[in-house]
Amino acid sequence: MKSKNKWLMALAGMTLQICIGSIYAYSVWVKPIEETNHWDYHQLKFGFSLAICFLGLTAAFMGNFVHKVGPKKAGIIGAVFFGAGLLGAGFASHLGSLPLFYLFYGVISGIGLGFGYLTPVSVVVQWFPEKPGFASGLVVMSFAIGSIIASQLIPLLYGGNGVSGTFYILAVVYFILMIIASLYLENPKVSTGYVDYHAGGEHLSVSELLKDKRFYILWLMLFFNTTCGIALIAVAKPIAEEVIHLDDKAAILFVSIIGLFNGLGRLFWSSISDKIGRWTTFLCFYIIGTVCFLLLSNTTNAFLFQAAVCVVISCYGGAFSTIPAFLKDIYGQSKMGSVLGYILIAWSAAAFVGPWLITLSHNYNAIFYLFAGLLVFTALIATVMKKSLVATEVPQEAKH
Repeated sequence: MKSKNKWLMALAGMTLQICIGSIYAYSVWVKPIEETNHWDYHQLKFGFSLAICFLGLTAAFMGNFVHKVGPKKAGIIGAVFFGAGLLGAGFASHLGSLPLFYLFYGVISGIGLGFGYLTPVSVVVQWFPEKPGFASGLVVMSFAIGSIIASQLIPLLYGGNGVSGTFYILAVVYFILMIIASLYLENPKVSTGYVDYHAGGEHLSVSELLKDKRFYILWLMLFFNTTCGIALIAVAKPIAEEVIHLDDKAAILFVSIIGLFNGLGRLFWSSISDKIGRWTTFLCFYIIGTVCFLLLSNTTNAFLFQAAVCVVISCYGGAFSTIPAFLKDIYGQSKMGSVLGYILIAWSAAAFVGPWLITLSHNYNAIFYLFAGLLVFTALIATVMKKSLVATEVPQEAKH
């Protein structure tokens, strides 16, 4: 049987990510749902956090299942759950039931997010073994692109179909696209000639990971970076209006630009990591993020403020696209998928902690100083533990 085309495989993976990436356009839903159902912002914010939480939990505890059933079936399962979640969210809005909305949008679509996120990353990286950072960046970048597309589609559809109708339409469209993409997904059958220096065993058990200090270090590195980034994403629009006094249209445009930098950062930083190494790339995130948060706490200049936020978000996205390659370097391709699932629990935790921290005080300057301190702390952890994280990386020249 002729091997499939790796670029079409990347496109299939990107399609899955574009569909589930619509979760990051959630803020666009807030106002229409508030007007329709009279649920307040804090109630709706929990729906977003719940979906991200179940994304991480599903990726963690179903990682071995995904490996067992294969990418095609796993992708189809993701499509079913994600589509059903959106359909149910529309039905919950129609009934005016907030608990039902949490169940469908938060839990059920969140499970679909987990399958849809983990599956294409673990597959596409195998098709680009010589450039794992670029491959993971290409796929994960599409998650952010999906948010940009959805942020434009939702207002257009809402005007003529209402909240429930818009959920129904998106559910059907995303389900069809995800099914088509999943049917093409396949692990490579032909040897690429690339040597996996860490091969051996299909996955690491939870007990093995809990004894591995590298797992804890990587988890904390992703957690703190994600906490700071997702906090900004959660309140980007009100911060822009309150701190630099953007009007409503300018603030919405700012949110779209943030989505663009989220996507571009995923491809840029993961590709850079192929050249300078994963540990160095993560250290760049912390140093750059610290500088940006200090700038945010000391400026009301609209351009500087928006530029600093965009750079932070590019590093936020870059961490997600670089971490799969980081895990591949340390644990090997055969174990990457299962370890990635558990690492993504950091995303679930950060989805609650980040938005909670940034709403602790109306004094955003103090919160920005706090985030700068968290990133300095994380940089110190990474520096102290550098030897553990780079000792198992295969030298670039050995990969050819």
